[in-house]
Order: sequence, then structure tokens, then C-alpha cells
Amino acid sequence: MPILVTDFDGTFTRRDFFDLILERFDPPGAQALWDRFLAGELTTFEGISGVLGALRTDQAGVDALVAAMDPPPGAPEAARRLQSAGWEIVVASAGCGWYIERVLAGLGLSFTIFANPGWFAPERGVVMERAVGSPYIHPALGIDKAAVVRDALERDSIVAFAGDSWLTDGPPALLVPAERRFATGQLAKRLAAEGSACRPFAAWTEIAGVLLDW
Repeated sequence: MPILVTDFDGTFTRRDFFDLILERFDPPGAQALWDRFLAGELTTFEGISGVLGALRTDQAGVDALVAAMDPPPGAPEAARRLQSAGWEIVVASAGCGWYIERVLAGLGLSFTIFANPGWFAPERGVVMERAVGSPYIHPALGIDKAAVVRDALERDSIVAFAGDSWLTDGPPALLVPAERRFATGQLAKRLAAEGSACRPFAAWTEIAGVLLDW
């Protein structure tokens, strides 16, 4: 069975959950913490978990953030067509499975998910924990997406990858052939700068269109 390994925030959805927290709530200290991550002072896990944990809102507030992640129109139908054609869809994310599961459930979709586990409490925000016991746990990134792709390649010779971040998505993207390497945002720009071919995309639905013609 061919496999599509896809990032979630900014790839399957058009917005990142942590960006929405910063934009809509601007929790005290959260932007400074994120700036420290961008400066290389914190790991990816520390940066993302710090921003998620800074959120202070009620259930309605966090539900509104989940809804605002904005999967592109037609994403559920595109995903179901891929699955009906025999593709397995695997989410590999450095973010938190708590909101990923809620987005997919709202769309009526069922994917395999490899992400950091977590939970929400109004007084603690979204608490993102390490994926203890997962074969893909990574001390800095949280989830080792390259390991997810390597395992997929052991199961099938046809594997595609889609992502938007150079830091977390660059290594796994380079494991698959250029014709099955889908990139947007920073990843697409960096691959172009490095002279590495890819298939740029603006919306996740475009990926399904290409793979259905494979």
C-alpha cells in the first residue's frame, strides 16, 4: 500500500495552532519564548510546548482555535479519494496530537497519527507531553519525522512526503524521490535554494490530485 506521510500544521491545515495562540491571545512571555526558539536557544519541543502551555482560555476558546486552523476546502473529500485509491495517510507532527485528533474528527477523517500526546485544561493551556514509548520519539524535535518516513519506505517502495518547515520537514522530505516530495512555505523556499527539486503546493488538496494520477 503506497503511503503519504504528511506534516499537519501549515501543511494539511493552512494555519499553525501555536501561531494562532500568539496572534489571538498573545499570552505573557509566549512571544519571547518563541523568539528564543527561533534564536536557537530552545529545542523545537520546548518552543512549541511552551507556547501551547502559555494559552489561557476556556473550552470554547480553545475549540475556536482548533476550528481556525483552516484545512483547505475539499480536504476531506481529497483524503477519502486517496484512501479509496489505496493510499495510507500518516500524519507526522512536531505539534500536539490533542488538536490534530480534533481537527480530523471534525472532518470525519481517520489517519494514522504520530505526534506528541497532550491534553487541555483552562489553567494550564494545552499540555504537550513527550511521546514516551513511541519508536519515533526525539529529544529535541519531539517526533522524528525522518524515522517515520524510513519505516514507511520499509513497508512500501512508494512513499510521498509533504511539509512546510525546513527544520523538522527537511530531513524526511529528502528521503523520498523529488516527484513525491511536496513542499510549501519555508521548506519549498529552502529546497529551491539548496537546488533540491520538489513539487510546490499551495493547498494540501493539490497533493491528492497528483498522487491520484500516480
